[in-house]
Formats: sequence, C-alpha cells, structure tokens
Amino acid sequence: MGSKPKHEIAREHFELALQDIETGDERGAVSALFYAAEAAIVAVADAHGVDTKQNHRMKADAASELHSNGVLDEDCGPLLRTLNQERKDVWYEGEDPDFGDETLEDVAERVRDLIEAAEADHD
Repeated sequence: MGSKPKHEIAREHFELALQDIETGDERGAVSALFYAAEAAIVAVADAHGVDTKQNHRMKADAASELHSNGVLDEDCGPLLRTLNQERKDVWYEGEDPDFGDETLEDVAERVRDLIEAAEADHD
C-alpha cells in the first residue's frame, strides 16, 4: 500500500488545526498548521522537481525557491520557519504562540492558501 499524496495529508492536518483553533488548543493548532504547511510544500516541490530532502530547513528553503521560480505567489519559507519555531516553543518551552502582528487565524489562512496551491498542482 502506497503512501497518501502529500496534498491530501496537508488538508487533513489543516482540518485538525481548524478544530484545534475552534476548541482553543493553540499547541495542537500550531503543530497541525506546521505539518500541514510542510506537507503542502513537499507536494508543490515534488510537482516542480525541487528536492526537500525530508528536512525542515530544506523544506523552508524549497518554499522560498518555489516563490523565486514563480510557482508560489508568496514566499512561504519564513512562514515554515516561524511555524517550526513556534511549534518548538509551545511544546518544549511551554510558551504561548507568538506570531507578531498576526493571529493564529491569520496564519491558518496563509496555510490554507498554500494548501490550495498544492491541491491545484494535483488537479
């Protein structure tokens, strides 16, 4: 049995993040958004021949490369780096998520856009 397509995994993680946001589970939401964004980047990167080497840093670099190449409208590299750091901070340090001027819902919308780009590549 093969693995599920990454854009489908991204959507599943995103739906979990929305449930977590609705119930006030910020830790769960941050983690689910991070994994949703990473899965979406891998889906887009695979479709466009960009290697991610299954590495957090490489996935963020791939997101920036995909933007530079005109594949993605937004450079999502900083988004992935921020989500990864916030994931660590909420789980390892017990901190509240801090996205600066953005709310968790704002970040979720950006992740939704990324997932929609991944899904469009696989229509």
